[in-house]
Amino acid sequence: MDAQSQSNQPKPARQLKQPTIGSLFAGIGGFDLGFEQAGFTIKWQVEVNDTCRTVLADHFPHAQQFTDVQTCLPDLSPVDVIVGGFPCQDVSIAGKRRGLAGKRTGLFFDALHIVDSLKPRWVVLENVTGLLNSNAGKDFQTVIQSLAQCGYLGAWRVLNAVYFGVPTKRRRVFILAGLGELPPAEFMADTAPIGLLAQTRDQERQEPHTTLLVGIGASGIDRAGSDLIVVRNGRSAMVERARAATNDGLCLGLDETNAAQARAAGNAVCPPVARWIAEKLIQTF
Repeated sequence: MDAQSQSNQPKPARQLKQPTIGSLFAGIGGFDLGFEQAGFTIKWQVEVNDTCRTVLADHFPHAQQFTDVQTCLPDLSPVDVIVGGFPCQDVSIAGKRRGLAGKRTGLFFDALHIVDSLKPRWVVLENVTGLLNSNAGKDFQTVIQSLAQCGYLGAWRVLNAVYFGVPTKRRRVFILAGLGELPPAEFMADTAPIGLLAQTRDQERQEPHTTLLVGIGASGIDRAGSDLIVVRNGRSAMVERARAATNDGLCLGLDETNAAQARAAGNAVCPPVARWIAEKLIQTF
């Protein structure tokens, strides 16, 4: 075969690598779902809540599950990306704002130890916007400096789930950092004006609003609203549920089981937002 004939032969398709993910503070897997939808594979997940780990095992049977970020490091295998929405209670404006010195948000340093030990190519972190001004901004500065000391360069921005087709306002700060490399420029850019971004039909008619429950008890709505979830066209189901509660003599509102489910959903990273970030990252592999 001459050189001309060889040049006309179709080239074999490039085999794209399916990069792997390790998920810290996995919850029910919102981060993980978004990344898998973009083409990543979840290799392991760390989550302290037993109920949430049951959900993870059901939806991600191919991933290993671990319990404690403070003790799991010897069992974790290397991955391409580590993601995690580390606890927000100590930086939330609804809390006492102990910041990174708090017992829960301070678990960031345990997560950082895992990152520094495994050295993934990319790290994606999520938290409430209260992280930005916690301790007069010093806590956020500590987060950025700590990542830099481990060799990670990055960028951060606040993303609102309402502009990703999710029927609720949910502003969260996302930090994307690479080991010795800057994240894709697309992470800091939008493909359309806000007015053209996907929204539901309900969002076009009205702003999201707070729901009041009758018979508020231990399972009532917390101040942060993390218990609230919105289901499209679910108003009739809510009415039927209230009627059943009245007829059967049950307490109106969320029972403890449903409250746990709603709280887990409220704490989860919104998968459409995670997928948007993942679609930018997967182009680097």
